[in-house]
Amino acid sequence: MPNAARTSRRRKLLGLVFATATLFAFGLAEITLRFADGEPAMLGEISFADESGKPVKDLKEAAARGLVVSVPGKKPRPRFMFRPGQSFYIAYSDNDVLKRDWLDEQGRVINHINREGLRERDLDQNKPPGQFRIACLGDSFTFAWGIPVEQGWVRMLEDDLREDMGDVRTINCGAAGTVCIDEYVNGLQQRFSRYDPDMVVLTICLNDLIPSSGLGYIDPIKPTGSKLLDLARAVFGRSPLDLDPERDWAQELLDLPEDQALKAGLVDSSRPYEAMWSQGVPQKALREAKAWCEAREVPFLVVIWPFLQGLGPGKDYPFQKLHNLVASDCEQAGIPLLDVLPALKGTPEEDLWVTPTDPHANPRAHLLVLPEIVKFVRSHIDR
Repeated sequence: MPNAARTSRRRKLLGLVFATATLFAFGLAEITLRFADGEPAMLGEISFADESGKPVKDLKEAAARGLVVSVPGKKPRPRFMFRPGQSFYIAYSDNDVLKRDWLDEQGRVINHINREGLRERDLDQNKPPGQFRIACLGDSFTFAWGIPVEQGWVRMLEDDLREDMGDVRTINCGAAGTVCIDEYVNGLQQRFSRYDPDMVVLTICLNDLIPSSGLGYIDPIKPTGSKLLDLARAVFGRSPLDLDPERDWAQELLDLPEDQALKAGLVDSSRPYEAMWSQGVPQKALREAKAWCEAREVPFLVVIWPFLQGLGPGKDYPFQKLHNLVASDCEQAGIPLLDVLPALKGTPEEDLWVTPTDPHANPRAHLLVLPEIVKFVRSHIDR
């Protein structure tokens, strides 16, 4: 019995020491975080540099240095585009940790802009006899933001079609930054018609339809009061990109009054409330694009991408209603539509992002949707 008593006391003492050490470590970590300068940075922070590697701080500096210029011609609202005939870098920090194999040794990806201001090879406006051209309209998911253009779905679609169709050229008309659907159609009418496309594929991302990027949400996670707990929850618990599955986020954003959207910073002059789905502008623009294509006897197709959040096993994707609305409207208008959500839904969202701070589609995401896009396009080519 004396030995058992000593063993029991020893266990209690060890437990007390362990608990004390744990509390001390917790307190030390909390103090360290509270007195640290600024918030801990997330991995994969984005930055920009010109072709020589000189950093570019922001859009204002880029404009001052002539790296971005105004989009030419008549358009729904003022827009900038990358200056034709230049190259620039998108760079990401911490690639020694993230190991994104599509980035160079300095964590960068090069973007070559052609003489027409597109992330595309220079094209002869006089289409060679027998060449089949597909104009691909859209935003940064078409542009192939953050990855080599050769690993984006637009170029890979061309590679697939050329295997048995011969001279096929996809034309990447994707625009980086905030662009609305009526602007895609305006670009087709004002700028891209010169390429004489034999097919037009317009890609929609949900931020083209609602006053949200999918990253900003109405009710952020409230702090616990402990920086350590907040950090642990962000890293190991609920993601800051997660949305409350009990709320109908799609409908709330569709119904959001303009004054509230402005107050929340969800709309502004670059992403105007007037261009949202609730105002009917995207629906009208899609019909204008269809009419433009019908007048030239070329197929017009629409592809819709999801927000890359709420994806993966056990996750509740909160924006299905928007997909259904677009599908229903396209059906009424007689516009063929492909939704790539099913191709992505089973993959954890983090595995589809360029980096943790840049949730654009990475090469894996583009590869996952490629077979569906190829099948969709092939089904509408009459050769």
